[in-house]
Amino acid sequence: MVGPSFSGRIWLFCADGRPGPGVALVPGVVQLSSDRGSTLIEVLVALVLVSVLVAGAMGVLAKAAAVIGAARVGTTATLLAMQKVEQLRAAPAALAAGTQQDYFAADSSVSPASSAFFVRRWTVTPGWAATGASSVVVEVQAAGAGRVAEVQAVVGGLP
Repeated sequence: MVGPSFSGRIWLFCADGRPGPGVALVPGVVQLSSDRGSTLIEVLVALVLVSVLVAGAMGVLAKAAAVIGAARVGTTATLLAMQKVEQLRAAPAALAAGTQQDYFAADSSVSPASSAFFVRRWTVTPGWAATGASSVVVEVQAAGAGRVAEVQAVVGGLP
C-alpha cells in the first residue's frame, strides 16, 4: 500500500486503504500488515510473562510486609523500654533494688500476663552511695521474637 508523499505529516490508513485510524506510513519503511491478529502462542507467552512478574511482585510485597511488621514490634518495644526509664527517672526515691516486670498487649496497652504480647522487665542495681545513683536495665521481649529492645540508664543521683 502506497500513501501520499511525506510532507511532514503522518498519514494513517485503514487496512482497506482508506484514510483513518490504522498504520502510520513513514517513507522508506516497509509496512507489513496482518489481518490475523495475535496467535494463541503469543497470547500464552504474554500471559506467562505477566504471571511471572505478578508472582515476583507478590513475593516482594510479602517480604516488605514482614519487615514492616518487625519494625513496628521493634519500635513499640523500644518505646516501652524508654517509657519505663523515664518513669523511674521521675521518681528516683521510689527505686527498689531487684527485678520487676509488667505486661502489655500488641498495641502497648497494659495486659494480663496470660494474654501479653510484650513483657517488660527492669532490673535496678544500687549504685554509688555518695551520689545516690542507681543503674537500671530495661529489657522488652515480644511473643515469639525473644528480646527486642534493651535500654540501660543511670537513674537518680545528685543534681
